[in-house]
Amino acid sequence: MRNIKIVFAVIVFLLAVLLFLDLIGAADFSLIELTSYTLLVAGVSLLFNSFTESNKGGIFAGSFIFLSGIVLAVESAFTIWNPTRMIFPSIFIISGISLLFVYLSDTKKLVFLFLSLLLSAVGIFYLFNRINFKVYVFIEAIGQILLRFWFVIALIALIVYILTKSNHQNNDYRNLE
Repeated sequence: MRNIKIVFAVIVFLLAVLLFLDLIGAADFSLIELTSYTLLVAGVSLLFNSFTESNKGGIFAGSFIFLSGIVLAVESAFTIWNPTRMIFPSIFIISGISLLFVYLSDTKKLVFLFLSLLLSAVGIFYLFNRINFKVYVFIEAIGQILLRFWFVIALIALIVYILTKSNHQNNDYRNLE
């Protein structure tokens, strides 16, 4: 329950900041961009809080939401000729990476690592089977993504810092009792 309250508070704060920036003309956000930023921040918040509490369901959900936000942000910011061809590979890859995060929270459960590798491999093979992949285009696209989303990266770093500070204060308070 604590995770939901924190994630909700972070989402409300993010939307307030983004809408304020949009109202004063400092930034121009579409509905899809607002949704992707909200998914990114909500996913990071849920993922981080779930890691501190060793909540595997929250870890999976948080990383799935965060990675879905990344896919939505990239799809909304760049021209992808046929985005429907990426839906199923993205679901497999996102699920695989999410299960990898679950495995990293408890490295004794090798089944999560096995499922992570399996789903990621299926998604990657399925994706490469559907697109014409070139390494130099991929590297160039990563640079463009980082330049386009530097604000989101900085915001996520700030949120992780705030949540870490809050978590340390809660632990200090519990240790005093």
